[in-house]
Amino acid sequence: MNYWMNLPEEYRTGKFIILPIEYEKDLTYGKGASLGSKEIIKASEHLEYYDCELNSEPFLKGIELLEPVKAENTEEMIDKVSSIVKNKFIIGLGGDHAVTIGLTKNLPDDCSVIILDAHADFFHSWNGSEYNHRCVSQRLIAKQDLALIGVRAMDKDEDDLIKNNENVHLVKAFEYSLDKIKQILPKLKQKVYISIDVDVFDFITNTGTPEPGGMSWNQTMELLQLIFNEKEVISADIVEFAPQENFRAEAYTLAKLVYKIIGFKNSQ
Repeated sequence: MNYWMNLPEEYRTGKFIILPIEYEKDLTYGKGASLGSKEIIKASEHLEYYDCELNSEPFLKGIELLEPVKAENTEEMIDKVSSIVKNKFIIGLGGDHAVTIGLTKNLPDDCSVIILDAHADFFHSWNGSEYNHRCVSQRLIAKQDLALIGVRAMDKDEDDLIKNNENVHLVKAFEYSLDKIKQILPKLKQKVYISIDVDVFDFITNTGTPEPGGMSWNQTMELLQLIFNEKEVISADIVEFAPQENFRAEAYTLAKLVYKIIGFKNSQ
């Protein structure tokens, strides 16, 4: 069995849980998202324990790696994932973006969701399914208010729906600034869940629906630091990494992103 960062046994349980979800279904372009978590976990073995930016060793609070979730269909995946999510800080590793529906199924009502994504994912259904990865935001808005950050590809109907929904706060990539984020955060509840579709980044090419013009690493760190400073982040996920070719550096970068999220949470 693999362990996150190949940690010594005494640090393999504790405050943080990493849940791999090896699931993809009805994809719209590239395939391979079900393989993403495995490669991120493998790359984590090469991370430094010490975060010199945060001046901390986040692993000291314990990081437990669970067995991967596998499922034949979306409903089975949602049931399995939602039954695992408990009261610890969980980072879900997808899998396509539909896994977020399972990870957020039991979120409390007093919680908002912040989504970093190149796409709005605001369709009512896609390919005959309301649980397609292109419908994630639409499913979540039934219960949670949303902030969609980094969007740079969407359908006209999605844009119109979002403009007419006061519970969705959209920051398109070409409008992005920390000042805009500072205007949005007070509109969200104090507890937040963060979902990160890796196609939001300019440094990830191994993803099912890549888009040019994404966020940089430094922009992402500034954004996450702001969110963790202003809000109580209760859990997170990283989805849509689809390792196909020349992906080793990207897997390592996403493993570091996981560890950064853990470090930011430790600092709260």
